[in-house]
This record gives sequence, C-alpha cells and structure tokens, in this order.
Amino acid sequence: MKTRNVFLLSLVMLFSCLSALAFEVDGFEKRFLLIREEGRLVEVRDNFLTEGFKIRPLLNYYRELISQEQGLMAQSPQAYQAQVEQTFLKTYEERPEHLTESLVALQEMDLEKIFNHPKFNELLNKFEVRLGEEVAKIGLVTLARPTDARFFYQRQVVYEVIKMFLNMARSQLEEVPVLNTAMFIIKEAERMIVKRRTFHQNMLMHYLENFTAEELGLSDEEAQTIWSSLYESRIPWFAFWESSAAVADWNGYGLSRFQIFRSNANTRLEQNRGHYDGLGNRLNFAFQDAKLKGKKVIVNLYDSQFMFSNKHSVAHYYDDPKLVSRQRTLLQLGQLGLSFLSLPGFVKDFASSFFKSMYENQRLTEGALVGHFESLQDEPMVRHVIRQNMNPFEL
Repeated sequence: MKTRNVFLLSLVMLFSCLSALAFEVDGFEKRFLLIREEGRLVEVRDNFLTEGFKIRPLLNYYRELISQEQGLMAQSPQAYQAQVEQTFLKTYEERPEHLTESLVALQEMDLEKIFNHPKFNELLNKFEVRLGEEVAKIGLVTLARPTDARFFYQRQVVYEVIKMFLNMARSQLEEVPVLNTAMFIIKEAERMIVKRRTFHQNMLMHYLENFTAEELGLSDEEAQTIWSSLYESRIPWFAFWESSAAVADWNGYGLSRFQIFRSNANTRLEQNRGHYDGLGNRLNFAFQDAKLKGKKVIVNLYDSQFMFSNKHSVAHYYDDPKLVSRQRTLLQLGQLGLSFLSLPGFVKDFASSFFKSMYENQRLTEGALVGHFESLQDEPMVRHVIRQNMNPFEL
C-alpha cells in the first residue's frame, strides 16, 4: 500500500516539475493557512473565506442584475432578443430553449415592490439567521482536515433548512412575483454559500499538483492526507460505502481518486483532439490552452458544455473575455424568469436543469484556474476568473 502511495505522489510531483517552472508559491502562502497542533497538521483554511451568511449581498446582486436587463429590454425589445440569441450562437449551435422568453418575462417585475415587500424581507431575514446557524456547523473556512477521515461526511447538510423555508414562502407570500423571487433567492443561497468551498478547494488542488510538498511547507504524508480530505468532502451523504473506503486507505484515497479523474480527463482530451485547431499549454489538471474555430481559448477538461454533450466547456475566450460572464448572467436570470412562464412543471424543471448544466459545475472547477493565474501572479486574470464565478460572496 505504501509503495502505491509513493508512486502516485511521484506522478503528481512529475507533473509539478514539468509545469511549475514559472510558478510562484507566494499565492499559496497568502491564501492558505496551515493549522498545526503540537506540530501536527490538523486543518487547512482559506484566508479569503468567511464564516456566516448574510442575505443582503445576494439580494443586491440579483436586484442589480435584473434592473440592468430591464434597462436593456426597455431600449429595444427586438434588439435585446437578438442580442441574447447572438450571445449563445457565438459558441453554441443554438440558444437554450425557453431562455429568451424567460428573460423577457423579467421585464414585468416591479423590483421596488418585491424587494421592499415587508413579508418578503421578514421571511428572508429569518432565513438568514437560520442558514447562518447551519453554515456555522459546516465550517466553511475549512478546506481540508487531514487528521479526520469522516470530517465532511458527518457535517450537517443545509438542504432541510432550504426545504423548510421554501414551504414557508409558499404559505406566507401570496403575490406570485414576490413568492417566485423569494423561492429563487432561497435556492440560490445554498448554491452561492456552500459551494464556495469547492471553488476554493480546486484552487488548493492546483497548488498540490504543481508544487512539491516541501515547497508548500508540508511533509509528503501531509500532502497525501490533504488530497484525501479534499475528495472526502465530495462524498454524497448517502454514499456510506465510499466514506468507508476513504477511512480504510486514508493516505492513498485522495491521490488515487485524483489520478483516476486526471487520467479520464487526459483520455477525453485525446478523444476530442479533432475538435480543435491546435492544443497549447496544459495549465493544470483541469485546464488546457487550445485553439477552437480559429480562436484562442482555455478549455475545461472536466466539464461538458451542457448535459448530454461530449464537448469540453470553454472557460475563457481570449478575444472576447466577457462572453462567458454574459452567458452565465443570462442563464442565472433565466431560471428566475422560468417561474413566470405558463409552462408545465416538468418542462420548467428540465429547462432549469439544462441552464444550470451550462455553467454550475464549470464555475466551481474554475477555482483551479484561479490557482493557476494566482501562482503566475497574474492579478487581472485572477480577478477576471473570480468575477465570472458569478457569486456575490466572492466579488
């Protein structure tokens, strides 16, 4: 077992030697805090994460986004719809079904009435307090617990709180626009707050892959168990068998999972090589420079463009750097707009899932892209990737 772990770690270090020549470790030292007790590493924290939850940044974020879209629609409805179409036709064969009409439905929202509604604010203030309590139990600033093989698996999930407040919204808010907006904000809160950790964990993975343990101030065993903790945090609550597997091979669990995912990404890249005009530098385990239809891009090797697609998603277009952010803004708001359309529930559910499949996992994987640019000390690109994460708690 020990021989296998050493071999896996050697593979990671090989990639480190090949790719870290121009990288600096300063970003790691500024971002991550190594907590030791009596010399033993017990926790890795992110200095840029904060505990607790406040609803106001989320409300301000969506109010501003909706207001901006309403302003664009008011100038020219026809031009707005054409712009939405063109935004997606630049990179996809067609725009997502029901997206344009969902966005147009937002034009009728009375933002002053909704966001100043007494019952709306009373409900969301109660939600803020309760979700804050649950988030405190999860320990969001903790990225890894190398000494506890069940730390994340045993954390309480916040799903029950979300479900409870969705039911409260249905019973307390009678006006449809107010109800739909409150339910949307409640659902988004969990995604925005809890999933932040995954985004930051992917930053940590970049450093673990591209620097030796010694460069990061770690022993080889500490690096191995950090890997294991990162992957343990991604075990679903129902997968008790996977949790048991992590406990049984704590030193090797994370590295073995990482190598499986990296190998799958490499295989998929080879299978999709024909889609590209050429391939450039490999940035890290998850991202690759490439040329697509004559344009230089950064390709996400882990996530597809959308559900049912075999093609890689694109994280960045060098000649159109705001395109990904614009698409994600429209997809985010489209999910709220769907609630105002007269469509069967199953159609709305599928459309919403499809919209999410175009950006939700992709933006989390891009934490590794932040790590890449951070270790190159490229602050403008760090800020750019964080902005297109579309999360007000990051901005």
